[in-house]
Amino acid sequence: MIMDFSIVVYRKKGYVSYGTEDADKLTIKNSLISIKTNRNKDTQVTESTIVAEYEKLPLAAYQGGNTGIIDNFARIETYFGVIIQFTGVIKKYEYNETDKTITLTCHDMFYRLLNATNEDITYTDTTAVNVIADLVNRAGLTFHYAGGDNYSISNLKIVEGTVYADVIQSLLETMHASIRCNKSGVIVLDEQYPDYIEGGGDANHFDWTYKDNTNNASDIAGRDASLMRNILKITCDVKSGDKNQTVYDKFEDPSMTEYLNGEKWYETLDNALANTQEKRKAVAGWKYLEYWRKSTPLNILPTAGNKDIDIGQVVKLLRDNTNPGYYLVVGVDAEVSADGYTDTLQLEGMRDKNTIYEIPVLLASGVIKEAK
Repeated sequence: MIMDFSIVVYRKKGYVSYGTEDADKLTIKNSLISIKTNRNKDTQVTESTIVAEYEKLPLAAYQGGNTGIIDNFARIETYFGVIIQFTGVIKKYEYNETDKTITLTCHDMFYRLLNATNEDITYTDTTAVNVIADLVNRAGLTFHYAGGDNYSISNLKIVEGTVYADVIQSLLETMHASIRCNKSGVIVLDEQYPDYIEGGGDANHFDWTYKDNTNNASDIAGRDASLMRNILKITCDVKSGDKNQTVYDKFEDPSMTEYLNGEKWYETLDNALANTQEKRKAVAGWKYLEYWRKSTPLNILPTAGNKDIDIGQVVKLLRDNTNPGYYLVVGVDAEVSADGYTDTLQLEGMRDKNTIYEIPVLLASGVIKEAK
């Protein structure tokens, strides 16, 4: 499939701004050679690698300066046809003098959440969603709330030097939520997992249907239990009166224990925001769902390019000699060039999230240590 593809680069004009006048942006089509974009649910930052012929392009001076448009931290957008596929910034560029090409390595806007706070931040009488929204806005990004369990926060202090994404991750685990940067550069807070009824067939929602020998060149499926942990000890530092305590709750997923043939695989996880037993159970459920979903990977190599497919969507897969399967899209490696457009999809078998959220069985609770 031949795809009309292009990139737009905007001149740098500050941390949360960029030039939008005609003289401040550059659209590259005819001299563009290829775009490769690697998007994955378990990788916070999406990377796009762009190769273009650089002759006659308004490049920044190699030794520095602001005369050109193509430069590190310049905003960049990629399009397949008229559909936006990626929004981010150029993080690195390299010239190939022999081929007269330039390779741009770009990261989507989530990269800003890997920065650390440069001051203490205190929240009072707010909610978990509002805290995430404020942190995203402090990073100069746009926020959209699409799902996830919200709850009240009476007081929270984030000390200087804390990474934005670390605070957000602790919140996600207590909210049954996930976060990602969408193709337009917006940070989206959503449910950890779509609704799914095991054995429900087409009563479940699915976004796409793929079929062996039609859409796909090949697929590789399997099950992997190597990372599963059925006994989780969730710890949190809490204040009790004039004392600071490290408390814990220990949980088991009995269905995972049965699947692991009765073996007990143990892990301790600390979550600084899991200050109640309810939140610690939420963390355990969040982690158990992650273990289960990662145990049933399936790769499709390669498939016909689909500019509308995205992380978090559901594929109904028709395979020879098996019943239809329903899979979560957790990775899309897209490559487009003059030779065509293909995707490599990473899929995982679907699970019933609501059952898993309720499944953690409390084994023990206590205080690990106390301090003044």
